[in-house]
Formats: sequence, C-alpha cells, structure tokens
Amino acid sequence: MNLKKQHLKISDEALVRAIIEKEDTQLFETLYDRHYGSVYRHCLRFFKNKQDAEDLSQEIFFKVFLKLSAFSFKSKFSTWLYSFTRNYCINHTRQLKYRKLENRYVDPEELSAYYLNYNYDSSGVDQQQHLRLNYAVSLLSKQEQQLVLMKYCRQITIKELARIFELGESAVKMKLKRIKVKLMKSYNELNLERL
Repeated sequence: MNLKKQHLKISDEALVRAIIEKEDTQLFETLYDRHYGSVYRHCLRFFKNKQDAEDLSQEIFFKVFLKLSAFSFKSKFSTWLYSFTRNYCINHTRQLKYRKLENRYVDPEELSAYYLNYNYDSSGVDQQQHLRLNYAVSLLSKQEQQLVLMKYCRQITIKELARIFELGESAVKMKLKRIKVKLMKSYNELNLERL
C-alpha cells in the first residue's frame, strides 16, 4: 500500500501529532487535501470573490502549518481549523477596513507635496537635490511611502507603526532601514537629465 493511501486512513489528530513530531510536510499535504475545500468555501462565503478566497485559503494553511503546535487536542482538528479559519477571515476583514481608513488619511501624494513644500532654501538643500529626493520617494511602493510619511513627516512612533501595519517593532525598524537604503540607492543612481 503506498504512503499516500496510508495517510488517508489516519485520523486528523494522529496526522497532527505526526506532523508536529516529525515536521513532515507530506503529512501536512494530507491534511491540506482533506480540508482545503471547507476552508475555501468558508473564505468564499466571507469574501464573495474566488481569487480572494483562494489567496486567503493558502494563507490560512500556511499559518496553520506554523501554528500547528498550538492545537491542544481538546477538540477535533476540523473544529479547531474551522475556528482558526473564521477568526482569520474576521481579522482579515478588519485589516481591510482599517487599511482603507488609513489610506484615506495617508495619501502618497501628500508625501510628495510635503517634500515639494518643504523650505529647502533654509535647509541648505539645492533644487537639484530636492528633485532627486522627490523622484526617489516616488519610486517607493505605496506602503513604503506611507511608512516614510507616517514616521518622518507625522512623527508616529515605531510602536504605533507596528500596531497600524500589524508588524513587530523590529520588523518596522527593519523595513524603515531597508527603505532608507532603497531611497539612497535610487537617489544616488538618478540622472538629473532624465527628470
């Protein structure tokens, strides 16, 4: 009897124990195959969009794999997975609403306007440096622009940024560091004649 067929006969809970003990991704594939349909249907009921439901289902199974050791074996795995899926969908909905709200308040255009309106004459920055900086900022992604605007223009703390972007504080610091490196690289590579 092949290994895949053997896995089909094992209970979910036994599979979870084996996955935790052996860190076996093939065993997790069996759980995935068994429960993907129900997770997908739940996501589809929540978001009414096939692509979003597929994306979220993949995210959920990735998170489940990472958090599988949190399963306490006090209920059936399918019950735990349903609860995990439901909570993930609710949290994702909240994040979407919060991001839409944040996007109303943080406009990347505002970032460019901030740089354009800043009094560079009094800061010793010449017009060419200003143009290069403004263009380098415009090359950042929307989220990177938001992060820069919120941190350096609005003086929002790392702790608050971590809450807003749902990241750890160290992740926010690392993102800001990478953005600075990216900005400097773009700024230094810019050919002013192209602007």
